[in-house]
Amino acid sequence: MFLESANQIVLPGGLAFDWNSAVTIAILAIVALIETLKLFGRVQRLEAALADVLKEIAILFTVMFFIANLWQFVPVKVTSPQDVVNKLDQVVEEAYCRIVKMEQCVANLRLSGPLGSYAGYAEAKFSKFKTLFEQAVWMYSQLLGLARYIITYGPTILASGMLIYAAWLRKVGGVIIGIFIGLWVGLVLLAGAVQINTSCSDKVGVWGENFMPVTCQGCDDRIVNAITDYEQWQLVIAYAWLFLIAAPTIGGAIGYLLGL
Repeated sequence: MFLESANQIVLPGGLAFDWNSAVTIAILAIVALIETLKLFGRVQRLEAALADVLKEIAILFTVMFFIANLWQFVPVKVTSPQDVVNKLDQVVEEAYCRIVKMEQCVANLRLSGPLGSYAGYAEAKFSKFKTLFEQAVWMYSQLLGLARYIITYGPTILASGMLIYAAWLRKVGGVIIGIFIGLWVGLVLLAGAVQINTSCSDKVGVWGENFMPVTCQGCDDRIVNAITDYEQWQLVIAYAWLFLIAAPTIGGAIGYLLGL
């Protein structure tokens, strides 16, 4: 993540938001006015009031510097928001394709006349794998929606969090900043960590066959034998659960610390 211009900050994964310097200066001017009023209203020492203003400005720019340089501490394998969306969508499409292919095999076994009774056995063979792929479709569809939501509305949310933080509501602004960055960085890391074989999406081998009644006998064994990446898909699910637990928790904790 880096500052692309005076008004733009880019997060890991290429997601950018505008930091409107004019609004920031206006907020700092309001802060200074409040301190001035406090000075006259409570007869505070000028040095103490000035120290408070400078402290808040220093905290604000420390937070901005941290956000602008976070990418140096986070291993990023994707370089744009679209890369994140594409990787999550790839998981959904591959898992969905495999489920459809299994169902196609079972359906055509049922249409194979006297041989149709074998379909129940084939369905039982698929149950172990189908459950895993169904979880992947559901979980990564949700994460894909979250990624698209953050890409669309995230810059506005983060800019609002920064403005709230700059206006001295650090406990609120800090949590907004922390959770938002935690979710996005988590999605970026998730997209970089997930590795799957796209043989079904690419229609390679048995995944590219068009099963037909009677001639489809043995399609269940061919599909089961083609699933050589079962452990990789277990990791795909584990990564998703890790993201759902760790990203908001760590982000919220960091945001809380920023608000102290």
